[in-house]
Amino acid sequence: MLACFLEAPRKVAVKDVPIPKLAAGDILVRMEASGICGTDLEKIEGQLGPGGILGHEVSGTIEKVADNVTDHKPGERVVAHHHVPCYQCPDCSNGNYTLCNEFKMTNIDPCGFAEYFRVPQYNVGRGAVIPLPPELSFEEAAMIEPASCCIRAIRRANIKQGDNILVVGLGPTGLTQIQLLRHATTGKIFGSDTVEARLRLGKKLGADDTINALKEDVQAHIVLLFGAPSHGASYPLNVSELFSRQITLLSSYSCVEAEMEEAIRLVSEKRILFIARLSREANCDSKNTNAHNHHWSKGSLECNKDSARESTFSFKNP
Repeated sequence: MLACFLEAPRKVAVKDVPIPKLAAGDILVRMEASGICGTDLEKIEGQLGPGGILGHEVSGTIEKVADNVTDHKPGERVVAHHHVPCYQCPDCSNGNYTLCNEFKMTNIDPCGFAEYFRVPQYNVGRGAVIPLPPELSFEEAAMIEPASCCIRAIRRANIKQGDNILVVGLGPTGLTQIQLLRHATTGKIFGSDTVEARLRLGKKLGADDTINALKEDVQAHIVLLFGAPSHGASYPLNVSELFSRQITLLSSYSCVEAEMEEAIRLVSEKRILFIARLSREANCDSKNTNAHNHHWSKGSLECNKDSARESTFSFKNP
């Protein structure tokens, strides 16, 4: 099978490798769609440190299950989550699942950009292989993980009815945040971006008003950081103003199975519209392409079989 590996910063290789073998409790999934996350691009650029597994926003069809797996069967359409907590440690007991020591130790094998990937028993046993309802496409399912991260972020922000919210950045995840926030508050929702087409989409999907960040500045009382910064990234802060205005800084990292299941429910009920098609309009008006607009698919790997075996691709700035 073909799979994509990060060999060095800005150097990605598509290789022909064996299909993963199953151990007890494992599941083999045939990949149908895999989103390209912003963190995948950061890994390729070397911004998150050396190495890293590419592809985690995955959906597919179960190809094979280990003999002792009874809750799933071949042919089942699923979405799989790559990182899973233990649900037993002090961090998990306090609801800080993504701080669990086991969380980042778990992953799919060999990666999400592969024709097949193995979901290990540890993940399977903790509910990380989730069946898809028939109304969800594989492409929509590949957006479930980023939508789940949005759900977790909103919960961490502890938003109350009547709160006014500003979403900074109206790429696909920012637009997902706006739709979720519309159900979380009766207050005003504002969206900020530098791309006019994205500002228009923000209004279409629920923002009361939008702001071009090149033309206006907005003050905030609670700031939630969403999206992985590069290793060592820093930003100068006026700590005196932080103190006197009692500004709260929060961050939200990743998601767990409960949020994945909630996202599937919301999409099935059409309370979230994934804007993969709509966002093409935004990207036509932008020099910067948002990573979540693109998907690897089984077909895209198959069409490269003859030329991509052991092929190496170097990513270069335009």
